[in-house]
Amino acid sequence: MTLPNYNTLALAAPRIPFSTFLARLKTKNSPAVSQAQEIYDGFISSGVDPSFALAQYRVESQYGTAGYAVVTKSWGNMLWDKSLCLNAVGQYAPGNGFTYAKYNDVYSASLDYAHYLHDYADNRDLHTIWQVTAEWIGKAPGTPGHVSYIDIIINDMISYETQPGKFYEVGDQMIYGGPEFDRDTGRVVTKYPIVYGQQLYRGTDGTTLKKYLGKPGYAWFLGFVQNSPAWGMVCIGTSMADPDATWCYIKNVDKTKIINV
Repeated sequence: MTLPNYNTLALAAPRIPFSTFLARLKTKNSPAVSQAQEIYDGFISSGVDPSFALAQYRVESQYGTAGYAVVTKSWGNMLWDKSLCLNAVGQYAPGNGFTYAKYNDVYSASLDYAHYLHDYADNRDLHTIWQVTAEWIGKAPGTPGHVSYIDIIINDMISYETQPGKFYEVGDQMIYGGPEFDRDTGRVVTKYPIVYGQQLYRGTDGTTLKKYLGKPGYAWFLGFVQNSPAWGMVCIGTSMADPDATWCYIKNVDKTKIINV
């Protein structure tokens, strides 16, 4: 299965098992933990990919533990819509110009979250997570606010499916970090300079990840692809929501700048 990207569908077969779904909710002591099985099963039966739903739940409310969701018990800070919020028990207007649907429990909210996604697909022809997220936050596709929002979601979805030090598919190549790097212990033996504005890639097919906008510094260098300096792999934090860093590609590696430590 190809790793999540902008063209991944919101309504799709499940990308992650229930065990992963539950484990991530537990990391924040989410109010959804007690109903996790019902929620997961409900997403499956309604055709919603639990991976996307889970990632959006985190970016919107840290799995229900922050923001308006603490009051509303909403899955994705859903705006009140009487035709879609069929399981809501009330409305919540915090004074920001919007009115949100309010629920008795997270499971009820998750049912209406599925209603929203089906309305997007069936009535608005919005199917990919690129399209859905732009509509959800009310921003034009590709604007900075939209790109930052969806990139956090995609990074989360990728983290749900991958494990440090394991093989996984991205772009058109198989990634392997090699024996020099032990992510479990944090032992790094090679590093490479990264500069502001440097383009990062998801794979050697040229699919972009984002540009590095942090301070110049060093990334963990994992090795070359097919022993060629045309593509190298680095492990680098791509956002504040990505504290453990993401494996990604850089182009045209200068071998003389690789530092062994």
